Amino acid sequence: MVIAIIAAMDKNGVIGKDGVLPWCILEEMEFFTDSTMGHIVLMGRKTYESLKIKPLPGRISIVVSSDTSYKVAEGVLLFNDLEQAEAMAEEIAQAAGMAVFVIGGRELFEEYLPKADLLYLTQIEASFEGDTKFPVYNPEEWAVIVSERRSSSVGIDFSTSISVRKRP
Repeated sequence: MVIAIIAAMDKNGVIGKDGVLPWCILEEMEFFTDSTMGHIVLMGRKTYESLKIKPLPGRISIVVSSDTSYKVAEGVLLFNDLEQAEAMAEEIAQAAGMAVFVIGGRELFEEYLPKADLLYLTQIEASFEGDTKFPVYNPEEWAVIVSERRSSSVGIDFSTSISVRKRP
């Protein structure tokens, strides 16, 4: 199973404020959509709640929440145990030739950074107020295979990159 982490952050590593992205950049969301389309997206409850469309079209959505009474939209797979969620993701991924994209939040990023194969990052070239940051990671463990600097329609420059974990 291929595990990819996909995240967008500002210059200071901010990824969220009050449970949502602190920016609205259409072109960055297009990168997210294009990258995850046709794959599995694994997320925590707060990330799920931040989505405007549930489930995300063209993807299999898996949500992890410790709240056993939590309800999700039809078509979303809910697990109270991360190991069970990962086992289901692996089963689906292997049967359908899909990757698993971890899309947040911070706790899932921390859990999967050590075992992710791919890292899809958007670096927003601006600073935003936020209460959640992307976990600290070692960029030396990753080899950038694709990188693109872009401008947005709202005048905020950003860059997207896809990196593969370096193997010994």
